[in-house]
Amino acid sequence: MSDHTARTAKGHEEPLAVQFSVFLANRVGSLKDLLDLFAGQDINVLGLSVVDSADWAVIRIVVSDPNKARDALSRAAVPFTESEVLLAELDGPTALSEIFRLLLQMEINTHFAYPLTIRRDQNPVMVLHVDDHVLARGMLLRHGITLLGDEDLAGPTS
Repeated sequence: MSDHTARTAKGHEEPLAVQFSVFLANRVGSLKDLLDLFAGQDINVLGLSVVDSADWAVIRIVVSDPNKARDALSRAAVPFTESEVLLAELDGPTALSEIFRLLLQMEINTHFAYPLTIRRDQNPVMVLHVDDHVLARGMLLRHGITLLGDEDLAGPTS
């Protein structure tokens, strides 16, 4: 990863990905209902993280088609927010450590991270939510980290 050229999966300069934070009542079957909602709209769930409490769960989710997901959630009156996340391709056994070293070097805090269920070019992909996406994106790209955007998620994966 010492290559200093900016790499993105499809050559775009500002790779953006959308994550939805969906708020569900913490009851049996709520998550399945959410997944069925997406499946019924041909929306692939590519990564998800669940944080639950006694009454509510927050489902952080990355999907293949954010526009369709936004419409489906709105039509079903499911409460959600959305935020920008970075999707970093891990191209070796030390890639994740290198990413966090670079973030630490720039004093960028990581709020959460979780893996996607897909791979790009046989490499795992991590979702990263940090407190300064613009600075982190630029710095990671300068250090040769491949970042994906929403358009990369809609295409064929390995």
